[in-house]
Amino acid sequence: MFDIDFGFIHPEYFVTNDGTMYFGEVAYRPPGFNAFELMERAYGFNAYQGLVLAFDPKATQEELDAFFPTPVKDAVGHAGCFGVYPRRRVVSELSLPEETENDPYFEFHELAPPMETKVTKRTAFGTHWGLVYFFGEDPHRLRDLLKAQEELDFYV
Repeated sequence: MFDIDFGFIHPEYFVTNDGTMYFGEVAYRPPGFNAFELMERAYGFNAYQGLVLAFDPKATQEELDAFFPTPVKDAVGHAGCFGVYPRRRVVSELSLPEETENDPYFEFHELAPPMETKVTKRTAFGTHWGLVYFFGEDPHRLRDLLKAQEELDFYV
């Protein structure tokens, strides 16, 4: 489809209700939204080093097997992040919701106070003002927690 013989890509696509697929971006880079950092948090290995090793033509299968953890089995927990975008058109301050900050799965955030009060229209799903990170043992609880963030106001 992309006429790539060797290497990796980062495709972003969207599927509409009628099943049509649209590509938003195809880039020659690692995955976004801190996927590698989340893998490191869950598995304890550096995915950037793994990427380099996987694309080293001299790497052996034994080296790859020794470097990468066993999926699911070697995880020490489940990590996720939520991309915050203001739900209001006008904001004045950052206000981390208590239910987020007090949740035992909450770890930290990379949100900054607003630079201006008017919130521009969202141009893409990946457009966000910062990330909120979570980590815990139960994947279903983490999934539900991430979904619940959609209904909260981080900027008021």
